[in-house]
Amino acid sequence: MLLKVLKVILFVIFDLLVFIFCGLYMMGYDDFYDKSQGEYFSLSSMQTEYKVVWIFYNFWIVLNCLFLLYILFVIFKKKNLK
Repeated sequence: MLLKVLKVILFVIFDLLVFIFCGLYMMGYDDFYDKSQGEYFSLSSMQTEYKVVWIFYNFWIVLNCLFLLYILFVIFKKKNLK
């Protein structure tokens, strides 16, 4: 039981670290944004490295949503079996 709790805590910490990394990295985009290159946060106004991080960030959010739905499904399934 303790091992499961530890795994969950480590997963949550890792998940938060990914969000923190993406947020800190995108601060560079905020610092060097130039209006002449396009609309704010459009892919046309980003350098390649910021595009990669921005796409990964959105992918990570989708992954988190799918994982949350999976957890809710497992909990719902366990509740209905009892």
